[in-house]
Amino acid sequence: MPETRSDRCHTGHDTSEHEGDKSVNDYIMGSSRQETRRLDLQSRLYARHTKHLLELAGITAGMTVLDVGCGTGEVTQIVARLVGPSGRVVGVDADEGMLAVAARNMADARLDNVSFQQATLPDIPLTRPVDALVGRLILMHLDDPVDAVRTMARHVRPGGIVTFQDFNVTRSRTVPTVPLMDDVVAWIVDAIRRGGRNSDPGDRLYAILRDAGLPTPRVAMTAPAGDADSEVAAHATATLATVLPLVEKTRATMIEEMGIDSLLDRLREDMRKAGSVMFSPELVGAWTRTPGF
Repeated sequence: MPETRSDRCHTGHDTSEHEGDKSVNDYIMGSSRQETRRLDLQSRLYARHTKHLLELAGITAGMTVLDVGCGTGEVTQIVARLVGPSGRVVGVDADEGMLAVAARNMADARLDNVSFQQATLPDIPLTRPVDALVGRLILMHLDDPVDAVRTMARHVRPGGIVTFQDFNVTRSRTVPTVPLMDDVVAWIVDAIRRGGRNSDPGDRLYAILRDAGLPTPRVAMTAPAGDADSEVAAHATATLATVLPLVEKTRATMIEEMGIDSLLDRLREDMRKAGSVMFSPELVGAWTRTPGF
């Protein structure tokens, strides 16, 4: 699988120049090869779940769909297959380099019903309305998601679909409980909050769509799960490793206690001893139709 960063919100801003400026949309996970590998893993884990939620929302053959914050196009590919040859997908992202990778990924996948535009959300220059607006793991990185949804939904025809997906990180857990996993989740949540973001943006999707002036949304949730040897456990520790810079200045002692280099091995061993299954963060989907349906 090629290296992708499809889940990242690309806003065109250098966050190092705007630290603490909440008017700027920041991607708190940073940019590194480590983060690229984590996003590759995340895309694999959540591909079927994303497709399921898009189908529930009503994405189907023949539609023209706008995919916002598309990154390198993992969600774009899923949508392109759902709408089929008679449909069309427009992927939008601010990062020109990501869009170049996305275009290559579409060519490799032999999907010719996709085009891309460079734009900084929520300002998207479209000349024709679309049948649906979709976005995965994008709203959590926007400072005013309600206004962004309201603005972007104007591109959707009357009666068209608006649907977004986002995580609830605190719902990550092991059953039976493994204390080390509880620590991992707590550390990740602490880092996200120190980065100025909500650790459970999925819970807000219903209110965001409603407050954007759209009809009452419907909501569903899904999550990957697996045992000690699954990629689910690897995803949890990879996420923690990625967010460590958010806490390293103020929580150095905590980082030492984590023992990040051996964390995955210890977590897997504890899960085996407990006979536990791990549930990844919930992926929540919310969808509605624009007024006029």
